[in-house]
Amino acid sequence: MLIGILKRIFWLIAWALRSTLRFRVEGEHHRLAAKAAHPQGSYLVALWHEQLYAVLSYHAWTHPYLALASRSKDGDLAAYLIERYGFVPVRGSSSKNGKDKGGRAAIQMYIEYVAKGHCGGITVDGPKGPRHTCKPGVAMIARESGAWIVPCTAKLSSYWQFNSWDRFKLPKPFSTVTVIYGAPFKVGPAATEDEIADACRAVERGIHALPGTT
Repeated sequence: MLIGILKRIFWLIAWALRSTLRFRVEGEHHRLAAKAAHPQGSYLVALWHEQLYAVLSYHAWTHPYLALASRSKDGDLAAYLIERYGFVPVRGSSSKNGKDKGGRAAIQMYIEYVAKGHCGGITVDGPKGPRHTCKPGVAMIARESGAWIVPCTAKLSSYWQFNSWDRFKLPKPFSTVTVIYGAPFKVGPAATEDEIADACRAVERGIHALPGTT
């Protein structure tokens, strides 16, 4: 019961803050190009974990985007907020000490959803870092689904930055959030492990090349 109350409190805070924000978008043609490149209109938005709230808030209630959430208690809260924003949570975590924590199943579920026409948003350095280091999940999903990857960031006119592993950025009330899409790219269906690694580096370069990324 207490957990349920806390979830509602977090949601009310997130919703109230979002209602004060002004949103702009740059590079929309990149997102549309990625959408047009897939027969079902699917694409994958790749962003840093620190920009999660800002980018999530911009996309809220626009499309049933897929969003990864861990199976931890923190993941329970994230999944709740994801659903309230109109997205579809896919639960799973990265492996730890060689033990899979649902990450493989989550990636497979993601692939199946994307193949049916869903789009996805992935914090490519989440859920625990290292900061600004892309993990292979997004490239693997792109390889298997044929969806193009769209680098993305958010430029905030005013924000708080937390002393967390990701240096999380929370926009201040009444600030402007400018969501910026970069040039999309494809991961080939026969990509090797080395090519998957190259795709991850391409994601990193693509996000870092966008204005406002630090």
